[in-house]
Amino acid sequence: MQGLGYKEVVEYLQGNATYEEMVEKIKQETRRYAKRQLTWFRKYENITWIDGQEDINKNIDIIINNYEN
Repeated sequence: MQGLGYKEVVEYLQGNATYEEMVEKIKQETRRYAKRQLTWFRKYENITWIDGQEDINKNIDIIINNYEN
């Protein structure tokens, strides 16, 4: 099985990890995956980053402006 969390859930269901250990391992692996993604994307200079916490209308404007240019 591939994908975040599957392996950890199986270990928990088989009794090889506690619930708390499973949750912490999933969190840790998710952070590692996100870090690898950021590392991969940073090598591309033409990427425009948008802030998911920002106002959606501002992000839409950024996307439209980049598409038009």
